[in-house]
Amino acid sequence: MYNVAEQFTKSSLAGLEALKTAINVSFDGAGKLAALNLHTARAVAARNTENFKALAAVKDMAGLKALQQPMAISAVSQSVAYSRRTYQICSETSNGMTQVLGSQLSHATGGLVAAVDKRRKNAPPVLDFAKASGKLMMAMARSTFANVGQLAAPAAATAAPAVKLLEKQA
Repeated sequence: MYNVAEQFTKSSLAGLEALKTAINVSFDGAGKLAALNLHTARAVAARNTENFKALAAVKDMAGLKALQQPMAISAVSQSVAYSRRTYQICSETSNGMTQVLGSQLSHATGGLVAAVDKRRKNAPPVLDFAKASGKLMMAMARSTFANVGQLAAPAAATAAPAVKLLEKQA
């Protein structure tokens, strides 16, 4: 027999588990970003200390001009490395969230279709149209959700020439 309370409890527990997983993925990404920021701050402080020592040792304009290019190259290369790692972390976190939400969506869709199928046996024929419309909307939601992951590819392809240009200059 179809027990509504039992079904509701199962679906609530599945929803809570998906929420817990999504929160863990988010915190993992935030932790990685915090660690990257801390590492980058330490590296910048070390680089600035070296730059200050080198500037303090400069005695003339030629020496100052000679320091300008290596300092700029170092700053740009560190910025590019930071940007790449930030992009990787955000991409990994986004992919994890996509997987969690995708599994939740497929679970919810399966439960909805099963419930509609069970109720269809005792329902008038008008509900067949509603069921077909619901399945179509769920299929459209799945395809839209699948396309979200593909939206990141053009952004990465667009950013690649700029990164290569910065690498060539460094």
